[in-house]
Amino acid sequence: MNYITSDLYLTSYLKVKGYKFKVDKLKTKSNFVFEKSDELMQAVEDYLTENGSCDPLTYANAIKNVKNLLYNS
Repeated sequence: MNYITSDLYLTSYLKVKGYKFKVDKLKTKSNFVFEKSDELMQAVEDYLTENGSCDPLTYANAIKNVKNLLYNS
């Protein structure tokens, strides 16, 4: 089973936390597909409830990397 989101910032946070994902490009937007697990869902909840944390520079770099992945491929 998969967890699918179109949220670039959530995806960047999960990337920093070490979760791998695939990009599913649609005509008007892209979805990020993760393998669903209890740990992943806890990280999503932490992000959405503002209880998660990570290094800010690493997060900023992850955002840039995910954007590059979207726009350069």
